Amino acid sequence: MSKGFRTFQAAQNSWDNQLYFPTPPSFLKDWESRIMPAQAQFGSMPPAQRAELLLLINTFIQTDKPNIQALYTKESGLSAARFETEFKRLSQTILLFAEHIQKMPWEKHAELTQEAKTLIKKRLPIGPVLVLGSSNFPLAYSTMGGDSVAALAAGCCVVLKAHPMHVGTSIAVANCVTRALDTLGLPSAIFSHVIDNTYHWASTFAQHAHIEAIGFTGSIKGGRALMDLAAQRPAPIPVFAEMGSLNPVLILADYPADLLAVAAEKLASSICTDAGQFCTKPGLLLVHESHFEDFKKALLSALGQQAAVPMLHPDIYQKFEARKRQVFQVKGVVQHQTTQHAQGLLGRWTLVQANPTQLLQEPTLREEVFGPFAVLSTFSTEAQLGELFAALGGQLTCSVFCAAPEQISPALQNTINQKAGRVILNGVPTGVSVDLAMHHGGPYPASSDARFSAVGPDSILRFTKEVCWQFHH
Repeated sequence: MSKGFRTFQAAQNSWDNQLYFPTPPSFLKDWESRIMPAQAQFGSMPPAQRAELLLLINTFIQTDKPNIQALYTKESGLSAARFETEFKRLSQTILLFAEHIQKMPWEKHAELTQEAKTLIKKRLPIGPVLVLGSSNFPLAYSTMGGDSVAALAAGCCVVLKAHPMHVGTSIAVANCVTRALDTLGLPSAIFSHVIDNTYHWASTFAQHAHIEAIGFTGSIKGGRALMDLAAQRPAPIPVFAEMGSLNPVLILADYPADLLAVAAEKLASSICTDAGQFCTKPGLLLVHESHFEDFKKALLSALGQQAAVPMLHPDIYQKFEARKRQVFQVKGVVQHQTTQHAQGLLGRWTLVQANPTQLLQEPTLREEVFGPFAVLSTFSTEAQLGELFAALGGQLTCSVFCAAPEQISPALQNTINQKAGRVILNGVPTGVSVDLAMHHGGPYPASSDARFSAVGPDSILRFTKEVCWQFHH
């Protein structure tokens, strides 16, 4: 294991002075001795007590907000405004789950009088869950982000592996969880925080017999590695991975021409906000040929107003630049790039113009480029759209700009429903509301299981199982 490592200050383009040390190997034996008693106690607690824990965690996080903010902005390079947005979402998610678990049905009853028996189907925690912090959401998808909150709400103990590039932020949030457990006299093993800048702890816990599920937000490569490890176990476990997505955007023929500039401004902002480091960033724009030239002109103008900001850390920046070079090598594509001078890790926007034939023939044009980047192409018919969608993998989202959403043909609706987990009409895919009606997931490789959401109260279903108790009279 590493002797020590540092986080990166993206805004200053320099490595932090603080040295962090990985969790020592001896931690595993101690965790093994404590985790199953802790799970038995926590899993049997009534929802109201779990809600009390969540509310207290939120209280401590609110109290420590200044410290968390200082670490967040230093380690991520993200703005104070972005911190406020993400912090608010973190708090709202915790409060939402605390309320939801006290109202949701944890049991279903049936009296079968002719058979003289009673059935009680109980929704129970699946068991200890491994959660891996994401790089692009230091709060909302990390230490006490959506996966950890859902797992704790379900009654599952959590092992949180901090992302190495914002480990200071993660420690600060984890300390709030530890304080809440201590205050309530609950076992500390309910929430374990491990630090590592290698794959050691992730792979160790992914294969450990006491771990019953995994929550992950990140790359297709990382999600697939976890899925393979989980599948190779003597008793395979589910991996709930939210991975990459192109998030295609359709601008249909009936979309009003006088609104093209408005759509272009929305999409330019969605592509470039926070250097495009969102899983829902629109990466493929398919525009009907009747609108193509006017839309392209408006989009390039809108992109020209977008200022570049630092990317999260060197690895993300280097992969962004490498993927751009890979796309540029496709014969015949046209490059449009910002004129802003390269400095540090600035994520400078790029638009690549291609055509439907190139999209079908060149897989690299149909793969996500994580950052402020999009591919722009025309299309002529619905049949051609269907052909293009057939070549795409599963998507988190699909956005449709049109005048009459109710008149989208059944065939196109079916095509979109087969490929995407969320459909946005006349809007952009960035900005995921934490709500019961939200679905954040999609067919592989957007996520590992399209049936489940990574956002909203329904995401608790990932970390539960059902057991039927049958009583004979």
